[in-house]
Amino acid sequence: MKNEYSEDVKNYISNILTEKKEPKDDEYFLEVWKEWFDTEKDTANLLNSHILPSRPVDFKEPENITGSIYSSYAGEIPMIIFGNPDDFEHFVINAAYKGVWTDEVKKQGASFLAGKTNRFIVLSKKPYSNVPASWMGLGDADWHEKSMILRREHEYMHYYTRRYYGSAKQNLHDELMADFFGIYAAFGRYEAKWFDHFMGVDGREGGRITVYTQKLSEEDRAEVLKIAGICSSYLEEWSGSEEFASMNITQKIDHLCELGIEGMIQKKNGTV
Repeated sequence: MKNEYSEDVKNYISNILTEKKEPKDDEYFLEVWKEWFDTEKDTANLLNSHILPSRPVDFKEPENITGSIYSSYAGEIPMIIFGNPDDFEHFVINAAYKGVWTDEVKKQGASFLAGKTNRFIVLSKKPYSNVPASWMGLGDADWHEKSMILRREHEYMHYYTRRYYGSAKQNLHDELMADFFGIYAAFGRYEAKWFDHFMGVDGREGGRITVYTQKLSEEDRAEVLKIAGICSSYLEEWSGSEEFASMNITQKIDHLCELGIEGMIQKKNGTV
């Protein structure tokens, strides 16, 4: 890592995903959700009754809200899918922001909500990162399907790092990994230009990078954008390597957790 990075940038890209642990036996919340799904067929009512009893949402399309327990390499996790983007946004505001509106929710298409005794994933059916199908060179239906896969796998990665590394912070390291595995799952390959566009690394207005760099100065944010481009390029190269092909999904995640942003930069620059 170059010495001229500011202290804020150094702190921002420092690796906290360095110690893998066996997850605690704390999945008792799954039994509660299974009972909810078994006894309450109306998912919208389930959410208002059990998740938002003090701040229920007047959903526009309650019939287009579905939920179930999904299995992944990170473990089982309840997942709620919202057909209407307004319903998704208002649920996230009430569940995660205590009912206080923030425009940042417009940039979100998914959320991993976790507390001491509960955790679950909520997904919208928005185009991923609000990127239109035309930019991706896909039809609307194809991009919708791939957006859902990408978004789901993105959140699984966050769940994995939370369970095994004790953290799912919203910063560049986490988002690089989550988008990497989401993109690869959806397309069977990774292209840096997709991540760069999703995040706004390529200069796109409305990219997600602003959500993850809110506490940085404009100068430091610009530096983080450059770092993101370097790491994204490295990940594209790595995804075509023999090392990548020889690993299973959790080995790949563990490798990137250990490597960190500084390690990706060094790999890209050929200094290790």
